[in-house]
Amino acid sequence: MTVQLIIFLLALLAVIFFYKNFNACVYFVVIVDIFLRIVTYLKLNILKDGAFDFLGFIPADVPSIINSFDLGIFNEILIAVYIIIYIVFEVLIIRQFVKRKY
Repeated sequence: MTVQLIIFLLALLAVIFFYKNFNACVYFVVIVDIFLRIVTYLKLNILKDGAFDFLGFIPADVPSIINSFDLGIFNEILIAVYIIIYIVFEVLIIRQFVKRKY
């Protein structure tokens, strides 16, 4: 297992322990994924100096954390769970948008 995966799983377990809510887990995974994608964009397009070399250790997104180790079918199961989490997130966002009164 890689260090990124261990940190991600420990943080996910902390969210589960403190919030005890499935929605919090969904939001956590999506927040981490969006943050990693923003950092990757900044790393590739804006921050090209050598002063930010430590950003090279940050993974590009959650699927790159999952695919950092090769366990065959286990990777496919984790990617399927990742897709299901994004589907649940989309449903939560749409439901919140429809309920909101302008």
